[in-house]
Amino acid sequence: MVTGSDRDATSTGLSILFVCTGNICRSPIGERVLTGLADRMRADGTELVVTSSSAGTGALNGQPIHPHSAAVLTEHGYDAAGFESRYLRPPMLAQADIVLCMSREHRAAAQQMAPARWKRVFTLTEFAALAESGTPDESGTLAAIMAGRGRIDPNSSLLDIVDPMGRPREDFDRVFAEIEPKVETVAGWLAAQHITETTEESR
Repeated sequence: MVTGSDRDATSTGLSILFVCTGNICRSPIGERVLTGLADRMRADGTELVVTSSSAGTGALNGQPIHPHSAAVLTEHGYDAAGFESRYLRPPMLAQADIVLCMSREHRAAAQQMAPARWKRVFTLTEFAALAESGTPDESGTLAAIMAGRGRIDPNSSLLDIVDPMGRPREDFDRVFAEIEPKVETVAGWLAAQHITETTEESR
């Protein structure tokens, strides 16, 4: 059995956990976009195995996705059905290979909840920027990304994707427009890691 601490970008895939507050607006969008992108990439012939999930630092278990988040996902071709919110717990963080938070506040909460996993906890914006600056070789590995996180100001407000809860539909469109390209970067990085590993194995 491969555990979260032992597994890297291997053929078993990575486990990605998205985190926000209530787990009904932002993090479900991240979860479902990554799942959808992985499905599309596999359909196009890219071998990509990833587990995408989400939770909230202040979530109630079993709540449905926010109607506006569901609508924006559906309109962009992603599946919003069957979602139930989850309250973030330490075992979820222990099992995730990478934790992608919607704000610095969520990152701090997750790191405090599971201190031993702090290096694997990022804001989504932070991780996407680090993944984008790397290449599908040693400089783009998960270990390199974790080691290189000092290149980005951890206190910058630009790392936050603002909560649309209680706001009009237009704010959910804004959030989706922020999240989707960053998750696309993550999906591309995941695929590149697998390609690199496969190439190395064939040498």
